[in-house]
Amino acid sequence: SRFYVMHLRIAKIFSLVLFALFFFFNFYFYQSDIFKSNLNTTRQKQDAFIKNYGMKLEKIETNKNFKIFIDNSEYFKKIQKQPKFWELIK
Repeated sequence: SRFYVMHLRIAKIFSLVLFALFFFFNFYFYQSDIFKSNLNTTRQKQDAFIKNYGMKLEKIETNKNFKIFIDNSEYFKKIQKQPKFWELIK
């Protein structure tokens, strides 16, 4: 029982030290100016890549005008006029 309790204490101390180190490094490097400048440069590179990639894409030409409204009310009226399943069983 003593052996088990001793291992638990060592594990708790070890996990506390790991948490403290993680918290310190995470806070220290996340708040640093070097990290922020690297983050800004990678964002700018990614934006430039996306804009450049978008310009290289081929446009697909089509004759359809997708802004024209298609009236489907007659189609839906036909569906509503069909007898229901339970009415057919009677």
